[in-house]
Amino acid sequence: MNLELAFRVFVASVVIVGPTLLFLGLWRGLMALRNDDLMNRTMNGEFGSVPDSPITAAMLGFGGANESRLTSSTHRGQVRCRNCDAVNPDYADYCGNCLNELG
Repeated sequence: MNLELAFRVFVASVVIVGPTLLFLGLWRGLMALRNDDLMNRTMNGEFGSVPDSPITAAMLGFGGANESRLTSSTHRGQVRCRNCDAVNPDYADYCGNCLNELG
């Protein structure tokens, strides 16, 4: 009886502790990537300009002045969103910034 109880406690601890440790390891790895030198250099613009895309701007965390730069003009093959004034490709059905239907 004690052996069965010990086995159940062992299995329960593996089921509970194992995924928790994996999650914490993944979280720590993602934080290390976020603070990586390559990401800092990209955010500081050392690799050139960012493509004029609201999706790229959202992924890199741009806002404010850079956001207005991205939506300041309409280029050929692009359409503006009526809701948020973001520039989207002309083949898009929904805005990449606010998910409003383009039409």
